[in-house]
Amino acid sequence: MNLRVGWELINASEWDAANLTGFKEAAALLNMEIVAEANCDLDPVKQKANMEQFAGMDLDIVSCQPQDLDIAAEWFDPLVEQGVKLVFMSNVPTGYEPGKEYVGAITDSLYDMGVDSADMMADAIGGEGKVLSIEVAGVNYVCNTRDGAFRDTIAAKYPNIEVVEIGGFQSPDEAGTITSALLTKYPDVKGIYVSYSTPAISVLEAVKALNRTDVKIITMDLDTTASLDMAQGGNISGIAADLPYLMGFGRALIAAYGVLGKECPGNCYFTSPSYKGTRDNLAETYLLSFGVPAPDVVLE
Repeated sequence: MNLRVGWELINASEWDAANLTGFKEAAALLNMEIVAEANCDLDPVKQKANMEQFAGMDLDIVSCQPQDLDIAAEWFDPLVEQGVKLVFMSNVPTGYEPGKEYVGAITDSLYDMGVDSADMMADAIGGEGKVLSIEVAGVNYVCNTRDGAFRDTIAAKYPNIEVVEIGGFQSPDEAGTITSALLTKYPDVKGIYVSYSTPAISVLEAVKALNRTDVKIITMDLDTTASLDMAQGGNISGIAADLPYLMGFGRALIAAYGVLGKECPGNCYFTSPSYKGTRDNLAETYLLSFGVPAPDVVLE
C-alpha cells in the first residue's frame, strides 16, 4: 500500500528515540515509510503547528503523543477529516473514540511507574527522611499522573518520608537551578525524585556541583547518562522503566489494523508494564527497554 507516515517526537530523549526505532523496524516489514518528522517538545503550541504541517502532506498515518487533551482535537480534527489514521502514545484527545477519530493508543503503566519510583526512593534512603519532588510544571497528563502517583504512594506507604517541597520546571534545563536553590533551603534532604530522565541529568549536575554525594536520585525513563551514573554507584539509585522500543513497534501494528479496517483487540488501548531499573538489573533493563544492549561504557 506504500503507506506514508508522519511521526512526531515527544522530546529529544533516548526513550523517544527507542520508540522511533521500534516503529521504523516494524514499518519496514509493513511497507510504511516515515516521510515527515517533527518534535513538539511537550508543547501544545508546537504540536498544533506540526499537525497543520502534516495536514498538507498527503499522509496515511500520523502517530504522536497528544498535548493539552481538552483542546487537542482542534489540531487533529483536520487530519481525521482527511481520513488519516491516528495512533496515539499515552493519551487521547478529549471526546475522541477508538475506531472513529483514531485507531488506537499505547502507553506505559503511568500510575505503576510512580509507585515503583516511590518504592525505590524508600529503598534508597532507608525508609525515612526528607525528599524533594522536581516535577513538570503545568498540564501534562503523563508526567502529572506519574508524579502524583509518586507523591500519593509516599504519603500512603511511607509515613517516615516527607516530600518537603515540589519544584516545578518548564524546561528540563531549569531543573538543576531549581534543585540547587531547594538544597540550599533544605540541606538535610536525603532524596530527590525527578519526573523523567532528561531533567534528572540537570538535577544530577546540580547535586554533583554541591558535592552532595549523599543525595539519592530516583527518576523515570531510561537514559544512558543516568544509567552510567547508576552503574558507577553515583547519585542515581533507581529508574522506573517501561518498554519504549516495543511501544514504538506496537504503534506500527495498531496503524496496520487501522488501514486494513480491522478492529483492534481490547478496545485498542495497550499498556506496557512498569518495572524497577536498579544497578543490580541495569543490563537487563537496558536491553528490555531499548531493544539493544547497554553501551560498553555502562556495562564496564
